[in-house]
Amino acid sequence: MKIKFTKSEILTALKNVLLVIVGTLILAFGSAVFIIPFDLVTGGLSGIAIILSKVIAVEFLTIDLIITIATWILFFVGLFVLGKTFALKTLISTIIYPIGVSLFMRLTDPSFLNGFFCLKASEHGEISLILATTLGGVCVGAGCAITFLGGGSTGGVDIISFTLCKIFKRLKHSSTIFIIDASNNYIPRVIGYCADAIQE
Repeated sequence: MKIKFTKSEILTALKNVLLVIVGTLILAFGSAVFIIPFDLVTGGLSGIAIILSKVIAVEFLTIDLIITIATWILFFVGLFVLGKTFALKTLISTIIYPIGVSLFMRLTDPSFLNGFFCLKASEHGEISLILATTLGGVCVGAGCAITFLGGGSTGGVDIISFTLCKIFKRLKHSSTIFIIDASNNYIPRVIGYCADAIQE
């Protein structure tokens, strides 16, 4: 049986895809230009990637490569554990987010546009950090909101959260997301304490 779509349904689908693309690109821009250069562990995949890059400390294993690997691993976890419907909602972001982060990270090169996007190289250290924190938060929040508005999902730690909620029925998605993101801020401290203890 041939399925027919109305013009309205096609336009709605295209609008939703566009919202997911735009939202994901804003999220990638905020992560690459404001969060990653200052090593701001704000949660999400960028936070996990920053931590892993410090722990593993292998030259070729860059933050954008870690994000790419983690994004696709989590996508397939979502596909097998949460099903095809959920995987389809995250597919666009899974493709665009790692590519976007990798490309936008090139903007922070001091030689690009005379270092316009390179806040870290600015002479105003504390002001640059505050600016990066604020703009990074705005971009991440707006990017996620626009993606959700288009009916998509940014994937990443959402997949970890939904997987835990599926295994442990009493857990709530909001609680697990909070715990995962909050733990990102303590993991570097724990690693630092362990490293200091070993050296002593």
